[in-house]
Amino acid sequence: MTRLNLRLSGVKPKSPKAATPLLIREAICDSSLKSAPTGFNVSLVLPSVALSHRTVGRWVNKPPFALLYVFMRKAKIVCTLGPSSDSAKVIEEMIRAGMDVARLNFSHGTHTEHRARAQKVRAAAKRVGRHVAILQDVQGPKIRLGKFEGGQLRVHDREVVTLTTRPVLGGRGLIPTPVRCLPRDVKAGDPVLLDDGRVRLRVLAVSGPDVKARVEVGGLLKDMKGLNLPGALVSVPTLTVKDRADLKFGQTLGVDYVALSFVRRPEDILAARKLMVRHTPIIAKIEKPQAVAALSGIAEVSDGVMVARGDLGVEVPLETLPGIQKTIVKTVNKIGGLVIVATEMLESMVNNVRPTRAEVSDVANAILDGADAVMLSGETAAGQHPVEAVRTMARIVSEIEKRAVPRTAVFEQTKDVATGVAAAAVAAADRLNAGLIVAYTESGYTARLISELRPHCRLLALTPHETVVNRVALYWGAEGHRVKRLYSTDAMVQLVKRLCRAHKFTRKGSPIVIVAGVPLNMPGNTNLMSIHRC
Repeated sequence: MTRLNLRLSGVKPKSPKAATPLLIREAICDSSLKSAPTGFNVSLVLPSVALSHRTVGRWVNKPPFALLYVFMRKAKIVCTLGPSSDSAKVIEEMIRAGMDVARLNFSHGTHTEHRARAQKVRAAAKRVGRHVAILQDVQGPKIRLGKFEGGQLRVHDREVVTLTTRPVLGGRGLIPTPVRCLPRDVKAGDPVLLDDGRVRLRVLAVSGPDVKARVEVGGLLKDMKGLNLPGALVSVPTLTVKDRADLKFGQTLGVDYVALSFVRRPEDILAARKLMVRHTPIIAKIEKPQAVAALSGIAEVSDGVMVARGDLGVEVPLETLPGIQKTIVKTVNKIGGLVIVATEMLESMVNNVRPTRAEVSDVANAILDGADAVMLSGETAAGQHPVEAVRTMARIVSEIEKRAVPRTAVFEQTKDVATGVAAAAVAAADRLNAGLIVAYTESGYTARLISELRPHCRLLALTPHETVVNRVALYWGAEGHRVKRLYSTDAMVQLVKRLCRAHKFTRKGSPIVIVAGVPLNMPGNTNLMSIHRC
């Protein structure tokens, strides 16, 4: 028998099997117990407990923590895989710690490496008993420097240098880049930022393949570092030859989402869709000022956006970045799209076991803004503490959600029936104090609409498709469950009731709001809301 110190909230019931919450200071985990009360939240989960932070509504029979009830985190966590998280063991530990989406960064690694990682994610998720989505992040037209003699070059303040598109090695006063459009995309007076803005140049003149510039802020440059042209309309295509090959590979791999880099206009999303044989949801990465200006149009044609603050923070004045983030989240939430906030959220955990106070506040503010998910990049891909970074992110999100969960404003008045049904379901669940909303969905769209309205109760998405179950892993507050295909509403209601009783998804007798489309199994046909009791 193992004793855990847990803080639980609620009112003590008359019997151990009562369906009302508990007020307990200590919980005893005993695998011999057959049943347990439901309906309360754990306020503190010890790091040593090897269970998902999102298990709720049931007791998990995994000794020595056989009867532990865990608070359900609503916002999801995206984790980038890399050298630090390459092993099956680490990936499994990250899933147990709270990873909901595994990001494959196609700016690095080979197709063989990405295939192996995807297979490890699927296998680990199956062992843990959770569904984890796979996000393919294509590189896009990232403008980079070329290579230098000795692999690096130091430039000094006020030094005059030459940026060149000629195929040469860089050396004293010479900085190469393979981007041939550079001379025609800049003019005298334009700023040029190198290595995420650490080195700053100012264009003096353009001559053929060469751009002469003065160094305003010097520093050390290394091979293949980034090059940014703030405000310039770079004439490179959004989808490169590499991106097209990567997208084709991702389709064969069966990725659940695609993140498109350096999107500038809605047409970039439409062009990517034409290359996909499967209907894979597209996340538009907002990292250019042009994308911020065209945000509404981009959000309308994509399935969601990522606030990619790395390159965006170089392209726009840093002091404007927090306001831009809030505007993006609010705008996309309003139309029912997904929002991921990314880049340097717990950056200090690349080397340290604890984040800074400012990083904790950054994560919390993203949740309060209304983000569906927050993302770890270098922390899990190349950091020294990938699993602890996930645990820390999960604890921050869970704590802020217990104190304040933002309620998204109801979508603007619309003639879309599915949107109306989703809003009605959330309103009914609130009025009835329902413990559960269930969406029987063919594509996952209805569950996403309900999710974006931030219901206070639990949200289950039932679907016969494994791909949809995986996609739901990114939806705020939603859990995907694969079920057999149903052919009548009576069968659907009976299945929901059986699942509720078997898994204790909600209290016995509690109202359940069910949303579906009649006839069943037709995508985009949501037109039914019905209310039953567990």
